[in-house]
Amino acid sequence: MAIESNHKVLVFIHYFGGSAKSWEWVINRLDKKYHCIAINLPGFGNTIPLEEPSIVNFAEFVQQELKNSEISNYILIGHSMGAKIALQMTANDIKGNIERLILIAPSPPGIEPISEEEKRRMLIHPDLTEAKKTVDNITKIPLSDVQYDLAVDNNIMVENKTWEWWLESGMNESIIASVKQIKVPITIINSKNDPVMTPKIIKERFLNILPSANVISHHKLGHLIPMEDPEWLAEQIINICD
Repeated sequence: MAIESNHKVLVFIHYFGGSAKSWEWVINRLDKKYHCIAINLPGFGNTIPLEEPSIVNFAEFVQQELKNSEISNYILIGHSMGAKIALQMTANDIKGNIERLILIAPSPPGIEPISEEEKRRMLIHPDLTEAKKTVDNITKIPLSDVQYDLAVDNNIMVENKTWEWWLESGMNESIIASVKQIKVPITIINSKNDPVMTPKIIKERFLNILPSANVISHHKLGHLIPMEDPEWLAEQIINICD
């Protein structure tokens, strides 16, 4: 893949229940300045799932996709579950391909807390009513009709084994030992109003493990930051990358 030498490469990994299209509104504000690549994780966005889903296997999948496209140096951006996969990728990156890590409303490298009641509800899948409830629960700023429909459709499209893997196993996989070795600059972008990755989770389950990470906080957004305020997020990414 030909990359203009003066364009930095940004690689985007979506959230649990999302797809590469979830980044559309952010990328539209960045693609004149950067070469942007949004990855569809296997089992999401109507793609073929991994035979054995795991954080390590998802990380290896993305790294192989980038290798196949001859992408060698890039800034890695992950949202929620995608941030946990991005952390694993960076821990694996012995060649130093990843220049910087940007984690948006990130799932922690250890256990992501969830109530048993909420887990049982989310395991009802695929289900239109529950998909809409999930999107409503995790957003604080109303999405446009197009964004809302995409968020709901993406949720329903997740392959069932992959969906169950994250809720039953993936969010509990610990990669703490690996990520403690990460040396590249890390920026966490979160919202103090996020009902999923609360400031308490960011402090206790991230900053205690990665104390050198820089944190940028919004005060009003929910969990779907890339869709709730893509303009603000794009501005933060530009400020970090330039």
